[in-house]
Amino acid sequence: MTTNLFKDIDGENVSLIKLDIKYLNDMWEYSSNPKMYEHFEFGPQKKLSDTKTYLDRLIKRSNGVDAYWWFIQINKTGKVVGSFGIHDINFHRRTCEISYAISPSFWGEGVFMQSLKLALDSLINEFHFYRITAVTSSNNIRSINALKKVGFKEEGVFRNFYFKDDDTRYNATPLALLASEYIEL
Repeated sequence: MTTNLFKDIDGENVSLIKLDIKYLNDMWEYSSNPKMYEHFEFGPQKKLSDTKTYLDRLIKRSNGVDAYWWFIQINKTGKVVGSFGIHDINFHRRTCEISYAISPSFWGEGVFMQSLKLALDSLINEFHFYRITAVTSSNNIRSINALKKVGFKEEGVFRNFYFKDDDTRYNATPLALLASEYIEL
């Protein structure tokens, strides 16, 4: 079931826009960068066709009922530099999990914080979500600290949660934000 519940969200410098195959080359550019995968279980995409397959699956999964993803677009240039998703949506409980990926070329430039703010403002103020979670590698200190800036709190450690192809296992840190704890920057 596809729904138009979630719309594009325009910000001052970045916008969250609907996934679209026309941005495949932008997605390929950041999806083929090994640096982006330092905290992921899987590695960079080797071929443009791999990125297309992944994007096709993400578009199909992004149905707006229990999951939705946006591309992160730089307003000034129109370039797509990452993705931002909400999934495991439970409208009865008003809960969801967020996930995201930002091109390493744009790390440290505020793109993630601006995207996070756009998504949280919409989820909390428009859709009245009560609890929003995120799970990241325990070694991803930049991501953990960014989430904490807006009020997310660590809720423990998932030991040996992630598994890489080289048989390496590593911990994940679950974080959660209650709507009442949201710090609007």
